[in-house]
Amino acid sequence: LVTKLDSEDKWDTYCVAGTTLFAFFLSDAVLQLYDVTNPNLPQTLGKMYMQNTIYGPPLLSVFGSHLYVAFDMSVTIIDISSRLSPQQMGTLTLTSIFSSISVSGNTAYVGTYNNNGPGLVVVDISDPSTPVQVGSSTFTTVYSLSVSGTKVVAAGAGRSLVVFDVSNPSSPQPVGGYS
Repeated sequence: LVTKLDSEDKWDTYCVAGTTLFAFFLSDAVLQLYDVTNPNLPQTLGKMYMQNTIYGPPLLSVFGSHLYVAFDMSVTIIDISSRLSPQQMGTLTLTSIFSSISVSGNTAYVGTYNNNGPGLVVVDISDPSTPVQVGSSTFTTVYSLSVSGTKVVAAGAGRSLVVFDVSNPSSPQPVGGYS
């Protein structure tokens, strides 16, 4: 992405999906959308103020017509079907701080900093207004994760890598890995 926005536009985190840049400004807890079809002339689209208190830069992931914003111990789902008017749909709060998020189909996989809680959390997002935790697996802190079919690969503390079988979302099972 090669683009120039106003010098006042200093976002804390961002992601790009297609021709839309999603930028999050922590100081105002605002999500700003930009059309970057022409990277030399980005256009401001909609904005949305988050209803939650946010203490650190969130993790952003786009899947279909929804943006998933994971921060602290919450994941919020935002309907982005109208880039001019994003709407907050639902929020799920857990007991561990999120470190990563990946979405596939109707399921979000969330990595957490394991403070005596789960390292991998499975969330049913089939109804975006009411996301529900459906499973978890105790694992060390998950720094990043990736989903492919019925497998989730989690990179964790101590240079560990674990592959989970998530064909049964309520009970993710480790099936391999590397320490």
